[in-house]
Formats: sequence, structure tokens, C-alpha cells
Amino acid sequence: MSRMLRVCVAGAIALAAALGTGIAGAGTPDTSPDTSTPDTSAPDTSAPDTVAPTTATTIPQATRGSTIQLVTTLPAPTTVVTLPTISSPYKVPANSGSGRRVVYSKSQMRVWIIEDGDRLVRTYRVSGRLNQPLTGTYSVYSRSSYTCNINHPNVCMRWMVRFAKGTSGDNIGFHEIPRKDGVPIQSESQLGQALSSGCVRQSTADAWFMWNWAYVGTKVVVVW
Repeated sequence: MSRMLRVCVAGAIALAAALGTGIAGAGTPDTSPDTSTPDTSAPDTSAPDTVAPTTATTIPQATRGSTIQLVTTLPAPTTVVTLPTISSPYKVPANSGSGRRVVYSKSQMRVWIIEDGDRLVRTYRVSGRLNQPLTGTYSVYSRSSYTCNINHPNVCMRWMVRFAKGTSGDNIGFHEIPRKDGVPIQSESQLGQALSSGCVRQSTADAWFMWNWAYVGTKVVVVW
């Protein structure tokens, strides 16, 4: 072999050896021990991000002796709507007070709604109970747009306007004819009869009128 050939072969071998060593080193995993200082900083104990609810609805649970579930205590309205005076063959009972008031006659099973100046604005038949509440002067103390009987939760009613207590301490108020499992327990044609277990039942239209008229503090006069 000529001297030039031997030099070329020797150079090629040296280059191959150098390249081979580099490739092998790149492919060999690092098995040396980790001598770096471990991270001993305290863990993040900050509270996670939370978003407060924008609304919160709490419905008080009924308790024995109370039928209140949703209560609205409305003050006297700031805007007074003048209602027309009506005439009726059903005269307001004598000795039933004066001024803005509700008059409820148990013997007639009828209600009169009277504005200031003794102006009669509405009268209608109801279904109440003859032996309660006692005759006398009361005032509206609470209201519920929807409530159910504590002992019979499947019997519910709208637009309850409470003004008295029964002989056993139960609430008495004006409200729409109750519904049992969604079905009215009496018809509007039966109003005028003493069919209630204590409260004063009204037609849907009259219950809605009373709800909008009788705010907390409204006088209620019960006569025989």
C-alpha cells in the first residue's frame, strides 16, 4: 500500500472513531446520581379560587303551629290608587267601625272592602267558619303569596292575608280557595257557605284584589 493510501485509511479510521464515540455518548442514558438540592419550599396552602353565588334563595321551613312559608310584609303603598265607589244591595253591617277597613260578616259569609270616607269599593261572598275568629277588630299582621297547611302539606293556597288567630292558635286569614293535590277543594259557586276549617276562602279574582289592597296593618273588623 502506498504511503498516501495508508495516511487516508488512518485518517478515516480516526474520524470514524471520533464520530462513533460522540454518537454513543449521546445515546447513553445519564445514570449518575442527582446531587442537586431538593426544593424544600413550603407547599401552596392558599385557598382555591371560589366564586360567591350571585343569588341566594332561602325558603323557611314550616313548623308545627305555623303555615307560613313565603312571607311578604308590605307597608302602605307610596302610590295611592283611587278606586271607584260601588253601590250594593248588601249594606255594610252597622257598628262595623269607620275608615279604611275590611268588614267580614260570619253570619252572611260576606266581605266588604271600604276605603277612607266609608267608600265601598268591593263586596263579595266568602266561605269561612261560624265559630271563629271571634268578633272584634283586628289588623293584618303577615302575608304569603303561597303557603300550605302544616298538617296537610298537599293542601296549598295562594294570596294569604293573615289577621287573626284561631282557638288553637292557628293562623286565620283571607286567601284563595285551597287546592288539594292541585284540585280546588270547593267551587266558587259554593262561596257563601260556611265550609272552611278556619280561614276565609275567596274566589281567585277576589283573593287577588284583597292581596293587592290589604297591606300589613290594614284594619279588619269581624262581625256576626
